[in-house]
Amino acid sequence: MSEPMELGKTDLRRAANRSAAGLVVAACLLACFVVPAAASASVYPSPPSGLRVTAVSATSLTVTTNKSANATSYRLYVSTVHADLFYVNLVAGKKTAALRSAWAWRPSVSITGLHYTTAPYYYRVEAVNGSKHSFSAGIPMVGLRPSTPTKVAVTSTAKGTYLTWSSGAANGFTVAQGTDAAITRGRLDYTIHGIGHQFTPPRLTKGVRYYFRVRAMNTHTPSGYAAAVRGTARSNQQSVKVMTYNILQADSDGTRAQGGIISPWAQRRIPAATLIKHAAPDVVAIEEGWPWVAQVGGPRQVDSLVTTLQQIGATYNLAVTEIPPSQPGHHRYGNYILYKPSVYRAVGAGGILRIGTPTAAWQELQDIATGAKFLFVATHLTEGASYDTRREQESQSMLAQAGAKAKSLNVPVIYAGDFNSRPGMPLDGPGVAMRAANVIDARTVAQSRTNEKYDSLNNYMRVAQAYGLDIDYLFAPAGVSVTSWGVLLNLVHGSFVGVIPSDHNPVWAQVSYPY
Repeated sequence: MSEPMELGKTDLRRAANRSAAGLVVAACLLACFVVPAAASASVYPSPPSGLRVTAVSATSLTVTTNKSANATSYRLYVSTVHADLFYVNLVAGKKTAALRSAWAWRPSVSITGLHYTTAPYYYRVEAVNGSKHSFSAGIPMVGLRPSTPTKVAVTSTAKGTYLTWSSGAANGFTVAQGTDAAITRGRLDYTIHGIGHQFTPPRLTKGVRYYFRVRAMNTHTPSGYAAAVRGTARSNQQSVKVMTYNILQADSDGTRAQGGIISPWAQRRIPAATLIKHAAPDVVAIEEGWPWVAQVGGPRQVDSLVTTLQQIGATYNLAVTEIPPSQPGHHRYGNYILYKPSVYRAVGAGGILRIGTPTAAWQELQDIATGAKFLFVATHLTEGASYDTRREQESQSMLAQAGAKAKSLNVPVIYAGDFNSRPGMPLDGPGVAMRAANVIDARTVAQSRTNEKYDSLNNYMRVAQAYGLDIDYLFAPAGVSVTSWGVLLNLVHGSFVGVIPSDHNPVWAQVSYPY
């Protein structure tokens, strides 16, 4: 048997160091991989509070909360389906395939591998202590980060200054404008709602060089800014307030609408005229103004409206866009154009564009004070949920014909009317056609919007309808800017008072066209 080895002082010190190092490693392992001790596992953790998104990409997001008392872990739930995050559904395990979740020991949870979409992701955090758990209050939402726009270009000619770009899927954009390359001097920021890729900045001063940057937005989450572009304004801008109003044809009097029996035009005409007087537009597109009033061959409904406007102190002229009843060969098309003779004059006679079964009325108008001219077009497209493609074709025909006429006259054009379509339909045919031609919905680029939540189609309901039935539009092509937009309603506590003038509400916009 060998003798025990005698350890010297140096060896003892090494052994002691090795032992201390082992204790440190063990302590680290416990700290890193063992669930922290909490109060009794029978105690409910406090609900997570102070939720905030601290990181987001195109496929991931991180949500951080305040630390919850008694929580030993946290779970983040996300889904594009709002109901997935309802308390009763989370507790019952009722969910759709869209629900995703991730765990963390700390009150900051990341989830990856998400599918990029322009639909918002709803999220909720759960604090856990053994078998006990609690959920954060409310169900906030966030958008994944969109890609940075590309091919940003500025066009600046005598026909206006405007921006165009390309981008991946997004539901809005912001444009930064300044008079220096850093975009700090005279900076203005514009918000664009919707998916159009064109913006005409308002109130530019002729001869001034401007710089612009564009970024995409997805439910308030921005992309990076694209590189700045520059351009020098080369035109003046003439402001004009325009409106579109479907006054509901008198042939519908006495029939039942969704909201009740339609009052006769004799009762509706004063409320309709009063709405127009209140808004005081310079130019108005009127739809469904064709029926005879009182007797066949007598005044048209639109003639009655003009007379009523004069009676209440609002003078408007009716543009000659069709052969009137007083002349041989007359025909009633239903779409009409009114203008204030104190502000605008008609340049020659207007006319009718045949764009399929429907038509569009047109008139060149000139501002009396400045001489600035533009072409105004009023239309009413085919009605019916199954005619999306037909309305797209009608819009394309109108754009081609009106665009050619505007080009021959060397003036810009503004489109107005009842387009019988809206985003969210299987195919928003007019929207597709307009965006392809860089013609933008005035609502999406207006920086000031009034009564935005209310629908332009009211279905003759006494309680004003909201969020879903906007089918009346004002469209502005590249070079024509929009500052404000609104829906006009006479409401008391959210309901119409008195006689409802039409099953549509007027839509107006303040725009500026180049000259």
